[in-house]
Amino acid sequence: MRISLKYNILLAISIIGILSFYVEDRCDHQPMTDAFNDPMFDPVQIDSIFHFNPEFYTNGFDFPVGKPNAERYYLASKFGNRNHLGEDWNGVGGGNTDLGDPVYAVSNGVVTFTEDVCCGWGNVIRVIHKLENNQQYQYLESVYAHLDRIDVRPGQLIKRGDLIGTIGNAHGAYKAHLHLELRDFINMSLGPGYSDDHFGYLDPSQFIHANRP
Repeated sequence: MRISLKYNILLAISIIGILSFYVEDRCDHQPMTDAFNDPMFDPVQIDSIFHFNPEFYTNGFDFPVGKPNAERYYLASKFGNRNHLGEDWNGVGGGNTDLGDPVYAVSNGVVTFTEDVCCGWGNVIRVIHKLENNQQYQYLESVYAHLDRIDVRPGQLIKRGDLIGTIGNAHGAYKAHLHLELRDFINMSLGPGYSDDHFGYLDPSQFIHANRP
């Protein structure tokens, strides 16, 4: 009885220590606030989803607009420009001419988040992608923001080029455009969109160009 109690106490202390380290590590890089702290799929769930659905492993990456090559779209704000953590895609007509245009999944994956988020984010979709036999990354996450419409749901498995939503303006906060982020550290808080700390973020266009089908 004493051995069992001692074992349980030690196990509880160990778990608390691990969780404290995990939370501290995430908070060091990406401040977490109640507004952006929506529950996400945990790694065990993600592993299980792809284990039983291997046909949804990534098979290359395309652009999220003007599929597959961003035809008739341009980068209005590049990754790293003024500490931008993603990139902004606009239609060549400028202004709100691309409002309601389709947004496509950049690769195969599973949708983990679809919410209308405050503070300038608007409608947001998050998708986790599993890369098979990649020496550098096992999972990546794509984030699509300021959407006018969301056409997918959490838990939905999608293919590269599937319609997931439409370009919006975050309920009138901006001129219509797509804000796209690509992350190599999944399940971070949604974050600020701009920061001089680029931990967990990749240059989307650079990665897509290097990983075409």
